[in-house]
Amino acid sequence: MTTSTKFWDKIADKYSKQPIVDEESYQKKLTVTQEYFNPDMEVLEFGCGTGGTAIIHAPYVKHIRAILDFG
Repeated sequence: MTTSTKFWDKIADKYSKQPIVDEESYQKKLTVTQEYFNPDMEVLEFGCGTGGTAIIHAPYVKHIRAILDFG
């Protein structure tokens, strides 16, 4: 197991419970991004963290692959 993996395993629960700092900007980002989507798209989200944004975007595209990069 890499050092990065050990680090994220240790803090994952706490990290996932942190609120979004600027909820208004985050919602705007979601809306703007979804304007580019269409139902037949396949999307890659690289560095997805908890995967929350990928889950929100999933209904707008054919397939979304979300990858967390441990470096």
